[in-house]
Amino acid sequence: MMNKMSITNEIKNNLNQSFSHFNQYILTNAEESKRLYEFHYDKAVEDVAALQQDSDLRSRYILRDLLNSLESFKQAADRTIKVYDDRSGVDVYYDEYVWTKEIVSYCNTFISMLSDSYFDYNVTIYRGLKQKQEYINKILMAYIMVALMLSAIYTLLFIGDITRKLKELVSASEKVVKGDFTYNEGERTYIYELDILSEAFRKMITHISKYIESLQEKAELERKLQDEKMKLLSYENALKVSQLKVLQAQINPHFLFNTLNCISQTAVKENAHKTESLIRAVAGILRYSLSMMDRNATLEEEVNVVKQYMYIQKIRYEDRFEFNLKINVDLKKIVVPAMTLQPFVENAFIHGIEPKEEGGVINIEITEQGGFCTILIEDTGCGMDEDMLKEIMSDSPEQRPVGHTTGLGIRSVVQRLKLMYNRDDIFSIESKKGCGTRVYLKIPIKE
Repeated sequence: MMNKMSITNEIKNNLNQSFSHFNQYILTNAEESKRLYEFHYDKAVEDVAALQQDSDLRSRYILRDLLNSLESFKQAADRTIKVYDDRSGVDVYYDEYVWTKEIVSYCNTFISMLSDSYFDYNVTIYRGLKQKQEYINKILMAYIMVALMLSAIYTLLFIGDITRKLKELVSASEKVVKGDFTYNEGERTYIYELDILSEAFRKMITHISKYIESLQEKAELERKLQDEKMKLLSYENALKVSQLKVLQAQINPHFLFNTLNCISQTAVKENAHKTESLIRAVAGILRYSLSMMDRNATLEEEVNVVKQYMYIQKIRYEDRFEFNLKINVDLKKIVVPAMTLQPFVENAFIHGIEPKEEGGVINIEITEQGGFCTILIEDTGCGMDEDMLKEIMSDSPEQRPVGHTTGLGIRSVVQRLKLMYNRDDIFSIESKKGCGTRVYLKIPIKE
């Protein structure tokens, strides 16, 4: 539209230029002026024709009148020029000249009308555009309002979902703290992450519940296992007590038999002086054996029995052996099973000294070291070979008892000591064929 306004101004300029050169030609009769008069006229007509192709109805009417006026201008100007070229007087072409000038005035009037028409047209278009702009603005405002309302509604729903799901999770957490692992997941939300979180929380609670159940089952199994172990220990203790009773019960008959046999032989030989002493010694040993059936003895009591036993053996073997006793510990604070020392001494006589024609020496040394009482029973008798030593050290119940006389073999005594102190290093023995035997007892001292 601005281009049309510019073309309208060019039409006006060309018209005025054409009229100006027309005047110049009338005044100077210059051919160049005539040519320029026609040139500018043709340009003005071309511009008018160009505007006619794309104008509104009102403008096309004005352009039609303008074009007719321009043709009238050209006809009047040409007639004036023709009269002027015929060398007529001024009074002849003056009327034509004035008429031409008036037509130019008409043309300018039409050009002004054309400009006003284009201006009005522009105003109309501007108003239309302004109305469209206002309409578009209203539509945009409506869109914005609707978008804001939808955003607010969505935000409220979003916050509501988050709040509801968080309340569910908090409630479930409080129940878990109290030991209740039930969890109602509730309705699903429109928030994917919240649903994933809720599902993960439910799985976590389920796994924790199963884990606690497995721990409870494991604890129950461990409790049952512990009960079974306690029952087994009770059975083992009862068995040990029974074994101990049996071992103690095995003492009396054989010991009493052998002792009485010794007294009988002595009585046959002397029948007077030593019989009373022997019977007293045997009676002491027998009384001790009977009184200690249900309890343990101090090491002092054990040593006294050994002394009585050695007295009997001294009457029996006279100078065939020598007995030495060395004590470097308080015997009253050491507790052992009854008839612990006597079987070792008895075995030293039976297997060590008695088979040896020249006799031998029996030494007993009792010392204290590092919380233990060490008892050494040593003889210089026949000694033992490796097989015999292995048989003595063997814990196999199938092995025959080692030692006799009192019926309480070395293995039985060692078993009683192990049962009483619950230790395996309580007994050791050293022996060599023809060089005697050394027996070591390592007794814990309990204050």
